[in-house]
Amino acid sequence: MWAYVLALLVGAGGAAWGTWQVQEWRWTANTAAQREAEHQARESDARQQRRFADQAAGAHARTVATLNNRLGDARAQIALLSDRQCLDAGTVRMLNNIGASGLGVRAPAGQPAGAAAAAAGRGASERDTASHIALCRASYAAVSDQLNKILDIEDGRHKPAAQ
Repeated sequence: MWAYVLALLVGAGGAAWGTWQVQEWRWTANTAAQREAEHQARESDARQQRRFADQAAGAHARTVATLNNRLGDARAQIALLSDRQCLDAGTVRMLNNIGASGLGVRAPAGQPAGAAAAAAGRGASERDTASHIALCRASYAAVSDQLNKILDIEDGRHKPAAQ
C-alpha cells in the first residue's frame, strides 16, 4: 500500500511540476508578445513624430522662402526712397542701444555686428529706416513661425501622453 501512496505522490508531484512548467512557458510567451507590441507602438509613434517634424520643417522653409521674396520686393521699393534724413543722430543712437542690453542680441546674417554702431554717428535716411523696419519685420515673422512650429511639435509629442 505504501508503494501506491508513494507512486501517487510522485505522480502528483510530476503533474504539478508539468503544470507549473507549462504556465511558465505561457507567461514567458505572453510577456515577449507584450514587449514586442510595446516596441512596435513606440516605433510607430517615433515614425509619426518624425513625419510631423519633417512636415513642420518643410512648412517653415516655405514660409522663410516667402518672407525672403517679400523682403527682396521691399528692398526694391526701398531703393526708390530718398536719402533725406528723417531721424537725427541721437534718435538713431537711442534705437541702436535698445538691443545693446547684454541680452545676447546678435546682428542679422549678412550684416556686420558693428554696422549699427557705425551708423550711430549720423542720422538715418528714409531708405535706412525703411530697410531696417523691413528686416525687423521679416526676422520677426521667421522667428515667430519657427517658434510656432516648435510648439506644434512639442504639442504633438505630449498629446499621446495626455490621452
